[in-house]
Amino acid sequence: MQNTSKTSNFLKAINKYAAEQRKEIKTQAEKFRKYELQKVEAEVLRDAYYLIQKEMAQMKKGISSEVSKIELEKRKELFEKRKVIMDEVFKKAEDKLLKFTKTQEYSTLMKKYVSSISEVLKKPGTVLYICKRDKKLADEVKETFGRPCKIEVRENIKIGGVMAVNRSMSMVVDETIDTKLKDQKEWFAENSKLNIF
Repeated sequence: MQNTSKTSNFLKAINKYAAEQRKEIKTQAEKFRKYELQKVEAEVLRDAYYLIQKEMAQMKKGISSEVSKIELEKRKELFEKRKVIMDEVFKKAEDKLLKFTKTQEYSTLMKKYVSSISEVLKKPGTVLYICKRDKKLADEVKETFGRPCKIEVRENIKIGGVMAVNRSMSMVVDETIDTKLKDQKEWFAENSKLNIF
């Protein structure tokens, strides 16, 4: 009976120890499961964060590219509008200048241009270039110059005025209205406040 009691106590102790071990293993397994679950959640969150950041960067790049494209198109449109405005303004100016060349005031202006050229180009050999329409003023131009000179028609002078060349002095004096209008167009482009930024 004593052996049976010892065996019974021994079995109770083993069962108790086994129950405690089972409980410990179950607790450890639960902790391990929670730890692994938290680790997986953290990885998923990190991956999701990087994926969101990557998508946002691509979206920003796409939006930036689209904005740049639209901005470039709008600048091009503005540039074209500015060019149209400038062309219209200077076409009207050219038309008015062409009307002006038919007046007596133009003849006076030509004399002024020729007189100022004559003060600069004093050596012989000066050639004065005028437009075809101003051939009728050739005698007046020669007389105003005051020294022997040659008068020639130049096709690229469309509006009027005089261009003078003296090869012995290596000088060119341009008093053409065409050049003055071109210079005004360049000045206008720089100073008109029609800039495109």
